[in-house]
Amino acid sequence: MKIDYKNPTVYYIAVPVIAGLWAILAGFVFYPASIKAWEKSRSDFESVEKQIKQLIALQPKRLDYKVDQKAKPEEFDFTKTINDFARVFSISDSNYNLTVRGQTKRAGRETRSATIVIKTIDIEKLAQFLSAMLLRWPELKCEVLSVEKVKKTKNNWKVNMSMTYYY
Repeated sequence: MKIDYKNPTVYYIAVPVIAGLWAILAGFVFYPASIKAWEKSRSDFESVEKQIKQLIALQPKRLDYKVDQKAKPEEFDFTKTINDFARVFSISDSNYNLTVRGQTKRAGRETRSATIVIKTIDIEKLAQFLSAMLLRWPELKCEVLSVEKVKKTKNNWKVNMSMTYYY
């Protein structure tokens, strides 16, 4: 059977069939896919919103970073920084020990080191704590990180980390 494309009857049949197929595809394929994409973007927004609120709670001064060009950058202090981050991530003061060493010169730069021992923490909270600190202070380096499982527990770890800040 040969289709004559010059015959207008072909178009009277083809156009409504194609429009009907398009409506079916739009109703049963494209619309549900767009709903799923919308829900995914909405959940992504909610997770990012939580991170933004956490950032605002942690360092509200960062919002004014570009506004005040004459302001001095915030000085790094191990005690203040660790206490702030521990409070944000619900690590109690009695659950960690912080030992800060004096300034030394390493590779031509001034450095200050500290050792942090956290008695019990779960891995997810540790990862959030460490990544937030390293993100906030780019010159802070975690030199040593050792985790040891606390006996007879499911997800509790003893953490020993040595950190160095390069001035």
